[in-house]
This record gives sequence, structure tokens and C-alpha cells, in this order.
Amino acid sequence: MPVGEYVTPDRQFRFLVICPDGDWTLGFDGFPWHTHGSILASLSGKDEETAIDDFVAHLTSGKSIIAVKRIGGSITDVWVTDDPADDALSSQYGPDDETMEFRRWDGSSVEV
Repeated sequence: MPVGEYVTPDRQFRFLVICPDGDWTLGFDGFPWHTHGSILASLSGKDEETAIDDFVAHLTSGKSIIAVKRIGGSITDVWVTDDPADDALSSQYGPDDETMEFRRWDGSSVEV
């Protein structure tokens, strides 16, 4: 898996795949959420490279759902969600002005 940068078609988000010091790290540029190749491999039962390739392919093909959290109208975190319904419910425990949006890579909205 080469180090890479993937930009959503609407240019709103950049997804980075980097490997500092041999640790594959994947996440949206400028936001705290991230994951690691070793975690993806452990969860999938595949080798790290295949697990990363599959994760990126599912994300960029629109198979995966992206969660976008806003507080006061500003985006505070973006992640690939395994459970959009649970993420939607968790926002009720945040600040009054916290909202959640769900979308696909192409920018299309996902109703939860």
C-alpha cells in the first residue's frame, strides 16, 4: 500500500494514508479520528496491506459511510463509521449545538 492522499470529489475532505516509522496510519487531514493498519488487519483477519487497500477501496467507492460532527456549525471531527445509528444517538449527549451528518465519499447524503 503506497502512502497516499485521497480527496473527495467535492474537495471537502482529504483522506491520508501515511506510514511514519513503519506505523500505517489512516485518517482525514486536520481531524482527530484515525485508525492504524494493524487494527484494520486484526479486525479483518487479513494482512495489513490488504486490509488497508480494502478499507480505502470501500471508502472511495462509497461503500463506507462517513460521519461528520459539527459543533456550532464548525466541523470538529470526521470518521468512517461502523454504526451510523449509534453515532447519531451519541450526539444527543454532546453540546446543544452539536449535529451529526452522514455522507458517502461522493458527497451524497445518508439518512440515518
